[in-house]
Amino acid sequence: MTVITAFCLLTIGMTRARPGQANEMPSHPPIPRGRTLILLLIVTLCAGLGAGGTLLYPFGGAQASAAAAARPDSDAVIYSRLEPSVVDVSATLRRDGETAAGTGFVVDARDGLVLTNDHVVRDAASVIVRLTSTGESYPARIVGADAAADIAVLQLRGATGLTAAPLGGSAAVPVGTRVLAIGNRAGQDGSPAAAAGVINGVNRTISAYDGLSQSTETLHGMLETSARIEPGDSGGPLAGPAGTVIGMDTAAGAGSKPAGYAIPIGAAMAIEQRIAAGRPAPEITVGV
Repeated sequence: MTVITAFCLLTIGMTRARPGQANEMPSHPPIPRGRTLILLLIVTLCAGLGAGGTLLYPFGGAQASAAAAARPDSDAVIYSRLEPSVVDVSATLRRDGETAAGTGFVVDARDGLVLTNDHVVRDAASVIVRLTSTGESYPARIVGADAAADIAVLQLRGATGLTAAPLGGSAAVPVGTRVLAIGNRAGQDGSPAAAAGVINGVNRTISAYDGLSQSTETLHGMLETSARIEPGDSGGPLAGPAGTVIGMDTAAGAGSKPAGYAIPIGAAMAIEQRIAAGRPAPEITVGV
């Protein structure tokens, strides 16, 4: 068993943006930022050997090389394909009026539906979504959420001309697959930041601590990646080499090597479709 020390990464009063980290990504000048509470789950990873296979995978090796050789698109092409669907999510919290900043992406352009993490909008009194492609902001309502799976669905009010993210598959993502994590890093606004990496493991079970609500939740079936996921990235798309979304950025691990965790897009969209159809379940709440 391997345990990665868990801690809460909570930032208040960010004052400048951080440029994107992926190759060929444009850098951005510092952007003034008001007092913002940025929420990201930091995880303890506990996975037994045996049934789960090898616990950790190397960052390179033959699998990564093979995946890179078969990769059809550059990071810049993948980024340009996904950027129009990425949104910044800003939630004003009920209990203290602070603002939690995260990311989301459009999954239904016609109905204005956005997928994000539940922990980004949990306990929100109001939610504002900003389109990174145009800079326009819209109020959003929480259509529903699955707190146990950390999934929430938002609906933009009055938004037109939206672009839905191209969705891929996540049922059989091989270790070594090249990925690009995109998000509203550090609550920077402006164009999304991006970080490249590979898939280091699949079907991970993580215990994540939310410092804001001081609660711990266990998430199953997660993708593990070497792409650096940072505060504000929560809810952003994790893209595969074909330029489609294979996961949703959710948590970051503490350790000497970067480790990020994403909810597989297949699992996330199964919950989204149930919420969008208005079908509640013991673990799914429809409406606020």
